[in-house]
Amino acid sequence: MTTYADFRAALRTRPVTEPPAPWRVRPTRIGGVTGVGFAPGSDLLVVLSHNGVGVFDPDTARTVAREDDDDTFGDHYPVAVAGIGPFEGRRISLAGLWGGGLRTFTSDGWRVAVVAPDWPGEKVVLVPPGGADPVADPAAALVIHDGDPVRAAGFSDSGRVLVVATSSLHLWVRPSSGRDFVVGSDTVAG
Repeated sequence: MTTYADFRAALRTRPVTEPPAPWRVRPTRIGGVTGVGFAPGSDLLVVLSHNGVGVFDPDTARTVAREDDDDTFGDHYPVAVAGIGPFEGRRISLAGLWGGGLRTFTSDGWRVAVVAPDWPGEKVVLVPPGGADPVADPAAALVIHDGDPVRAAGFSDSGRVLVVATSSLHLWVRPSSGRDFVVGSDTVAG
């Protein structure tokens, strides 16, 4: 049986690694991130930052929509934002500095967790399908982030996009399952 002290000691020694195949890193240059969210049924990422709100396409690494102003002025703890671009007229839930949450598992068995073996220092652990729980087997943990404080970590509804939000954005994508999602009047590959 692994004790909490064993768990902490084992995680301290785990190197940061990229997620294994089929995941691939998607470089981004978005900073000042305060919250992120996915509209239901979409792989497009809504990013709230100190500079406004944007919709980011992880597949192309391009900004789909961007506005300097958002509707969170006066809300000191925003956990949702008015949608822009393809999400106009919808309210998008966020996870970030002020709470909220993203999916921590996929339908095919991937899991992600934020752990703090030396709080306030945090690590993000990815567990492949069938992989051991990091508490039960910390030596097998795949640490995919160690550094900046984590504001949010999780998957899109389809499980194709994995995001770790710190003050900047870290993204990984994997191939489509062949499903499409309808967003407003647009169809978005899922």
